[in-house]
Amino acid sequence: MSFLTPLFVWTDAMLKSGKSTLDSMQAVARSAQSTRVGVIPTTDAPAKAATGGRRKPPMKAKRKAKARRR
Repeated sequence: MSFLTPLFVWTDAMLKSGKSTLDSMQAVARSAQSTRVGVIPTTDAPAKAATGGRRKPPMKAKRKAKARRR
């Protein structure tokens, strides 16, 4: 009878679970169909929505929201 350390048991379990995860991801990738991308010509594309003025950069908006919470 051999002595197994808990670290060895845990490491072995993690490696086995990682291997099974990779195997399942590879099976999904093999069976997946190629991605199809549709391109709309600019003449048929919908018009861009007008913006209601200049918006603040996201960082300033975050700081302002954080200051309001204080």
